[in-house]
Amino acid sequence: MTDTTPVATIIEAISNRALDYAILLAAIGTLSMAFIELVKGLTSWRRHFHQRALELWMPDQDCRRELLVLAAGGEQNADVLFDQPTERMLGQIQAASNLSLEYPDRYPHAYKFFSQEDLQMMAQKTSSMVSDSELWANFATRIAREGFTTDKEQQIKQENEGRAAQQARVRLGNLIARRLDMFQNRTQYRWARLNQLFSIITGAALTAYALASTHKIDSPKELFALLLLSLLAGMLAPFAKDVVAAISGLRAKA
Repeated sequence: MTDTTPVATIIEAISNRALDYAILLAAIGTLSMAFIELVKGLTSWRRHFHQRALELWMPDQDCRRELLVLAAGGEQNADVLFDQPTERMLGQIQAASNLSLEYPDRYPHAYKFFSQEDLQMMAQKTSSMVSDSELWANFATRIAREGFTTDKEQQIKQENEGRAAQQARVRLGNLIARRLDMFQNRTQYRWARLNQLFSIITGAALTAYALASTHKIDSPKELFALLLLSLLAGMLAPFAKDVVAAISGLRAKA
């Protein structure tokens, strides 16, 4: 019968060495995330990121001013809006877009931005067709100023116009929801990638410091190896805790 003791010894030695490295990487990953959260808290990183993302998405200053009135109660509360998580901030912007849709005459800049049709819809529309944004804005503005008529013939005409305007409003609502979803997905994606990039950079820097403190660098080759290992450790650090849990579980079963 084949003796598997040497193989088991080798596997145990490898697992012990891997566990040591994994624990080191897990510690670096934890320190990196703690450092990033500290920097984010002290520098209002998320607030500046959200504000910049909104400025790129909504370049018109008058439009942003109306949006802040509807979403945050005014420009003085802009920091409160931008410092929230992305999904909560988009919830407030969604409510603001609904208000601009209800009152296009009071918030014309925000309404024009949210209700603008995409290039595909504009290409399919002929010159004689009235856009949904114009149709709904004209109807809502007229009703707000004149109210509903009591004349029977005018009531029938008003009801017909109202049905067409309501259909346009539904289409606008779907268009706005799609545009907001795209903005939220793009913002969350960029925020996640930015956090990941800084996590890798911080983890690599901590690893390079740890290696440089314990090993003397005497040649460019060793410096290149240190930088390569540091970069690899920075990329693997966020997953190291899972490796530690897996190896610890295997050793416990053994």
